[in-house]
Amino acid sequence: MIRNFLILLYGSIFLVACSSPEDFFAGDVEAPIWTVEPIDSVTFDSDEGLVNIHTVADANFKGLKNANDFIDISGANASYCHPDVLYFPNKLNGYKYWMVFTPYFGAVGTNQNSKKFENPSVVVSNDGLDWVNPPGLSNPIINAPFPTESFGENKVDPIQGFWSDVDWIYLNNQFYLYYRGSFITAQSLKGKCVLSNTNFDRLKQNAHRTIVQQTSTDGIKWSNLNVAFTSNPPFTPKDDHLLSPSFIHDGSEFLSYEIELNLNPKNFKGKDPSYVVRRTSTDGINFTGFRDSKIVNFFNKPWLKEGNGNSSWHIQATYADGYYFLCIAVGEVKRYTAELLYVAYSKDGLNFKVFPKPLLKNNAYRSSIFPMGSNESLIKMGAMIGNKSGEFRYREFTLNKDRIEKSLK
Repeated sequence: MIRNFLILLYGSIFLVACSSPEDFFAGDVEAPIWTVEPIDSVTFDSDEGLVNIHTVADANFKGLKNANDFIDISGANASYCHPDVLYFPNKLNGYKYWMVFTPYFGAVGTNQNSKKFENPSVVVSNDGLDWVNPPGLSNPIINAPFPTESFGENKVDPIQGFWSDVDWIYLNNQFYLYYRGSFITAQSLKGKCVLSNTNFDRLKQNAHRTIVQQTSTDGIKWSNLNVAFTSNPPFTPKDDHLLSPSFIHDGSEFLSYEIELNLNPKNFKGKDPSYVVRRTSTDGINFTGFRDSKIVNFFNKPWLKEGNGNSSWHIQATYADGYYFLCIAVGEVKRYTAELLYVAYSKDGLNFKVFPKPLLKNNAYRSSIFPMGSNESLIKMGAMIGNKSGEFRYREFTLNKDRIEKSLK
């Protein structure tokens, strides 16, 4: 009888261990055999200059208008973070450039109170330099969550959930906006979401981080939230960071790219401090889970020459004329920061080569590159370069398709 009990006990322990949500891997991708070196660098056509966003950062909770929770972030008070830009050569509602960003750094700062300002904000421009709120929109498009809608990140800091890490695409006459909610209760998110079984199923329990989506046809009026994925299994290893998720549509499906920190040997087989993980979706809301996601390969990692501890910290993805591009902010991720900025390119969206020379060698943070037009031989790109001082700088560059093709052999 004791023998049977021990067999049953060991069997139960084995089953629990095998079913542990932490014990699962993202998918490795077999890297191609490339014989040609990457293109040496991106050469900027011009440096248009520093960006000025004529708007006010608002840290008020919904329904409040406390004067101390407004900060003018134009001019010398620049407090700009995490840009993503869309370009419309024929203008959309009167503007060529549409950008989403979050107020952070600069006059807003980087302290615990700064989290309340880090709310999704939409601005427009016709020259890429001077930006305003689109007529009819008062930023931010969603207010900071109340402390009562939040739960603690740790035992030291005040309880305050926050939004961050914005990204968007424009497809079939509609904006798809994505961003991250951190330490916001599932119950609170339910109250902000579209009423659907999918949302309620993904909000059965609190998650440290939740990737939400809103849609709009005009960039002014936005839908309620939908939940794309969370930092709970099966979407990620429990409580992973879901850093800087970026979304594209390549003509056949939605793709998301994100940074996952390598905190557990049961989730990544390699030893890099972080990895870029790619998910897919047919509808932009139901994305593959962690087991079915793919780890992006980099043929070269020029950032290692700048420091062995360097790895990807934030990314932004874009797609143009059959090519996939990643704008990668790199740094010592164990210090939760970036310093360098690189661009990578690919034909399959999984295997990338990196331009060896960085766009920026110090003080870099999440930035954005975006297509502005193309012909048979060239792709014109814009770049919104962000730094940790809270400044954006607008630049442009041109890529030669023939050189890209030859280097991907």
